[in-house]
Amino acid sequence: MADREPPEDALSNLRRRVDAARGQGPSQSPPPESPASLALRFGGEFGAAIIVGALLGYGVDYFVHTGPWGLVIGLGLGFAAGVVNVVRVAQSYNRANPPDPNAPSIPDDEED
Repeated sequence: MADREPPEDALSNLRRRVDAARGQGPSQSPPPESPASLALRFGGEFGAAIIVGALLGYGVDYFVHTGPWGLVIGLGLGFAAGVVNVVRVAQSYNRANPPDPNAPSIPDDEED
């Protein structure tokens, strides 16, 4: 028992380890290296949400015997969840990589 650290040292050691772990968390991930990787993430998020919604709807149809309605509702909810996921990914990317305010604007193609 005499070889244990005092409570203050143990607490500071724990704080140091927690701070080190927080610095290496997934929130510190670098931005995608190419537009293709961002597009693949968009597609993956959207496709996964639709597939999960369809499978849950099919499962409801199978166990409750409601015909195609569970699948139709599951597809609709999966589509909505996919759109929400894509918007969240786009917003987080834009927050992490803000546009340059000094960049030249793109001219409008409309004829006056």
